[in-house]
Amino acid sequence: MTEDNRRRHPRVDIPLLVQYRFGALEEFRTDYTLNVSRSGLFITTPEQRPVGTRVYVQLTTRDGQHFLQGEGRVVRSAEGGHAIELVGFDEPAQQVLERLVQEALARRAPPAKPGA
Repeated sequence: MTEDNRRRHPRVDIPLLVQYRFGALEEFRTDYTLNVSRSGLFITTPEQRPVGTRVYVQLTTRDGQHFLQGEGRVVRSAEGGHAIELVGFDEPAQQVLERLVQEALARRAPPAKPGA
């Protein structure tokens, strides 16, 4: 089974500003997401963290209109970053992420054939 088949929601390349910290006493780090889905995201990080590590995440949309925050957990740690499952985002934040993903999917879909 490929990794894409294991995912619950489609991921799209959306560079959202992300601030995150792995512990309550750590300072926030700032980066951009590599990709995003309704239930998770991938961020680049210089160090490896174990699967299951909790992370506090703050996302800002490119237009600055939405500020989303909540908790996540590392579900995959790879060289260069972490896949984070969003486990503590409220429903309005989930809806914003869903809308962003759907808009990005619509932009990359091939145009419909005439008469189809």
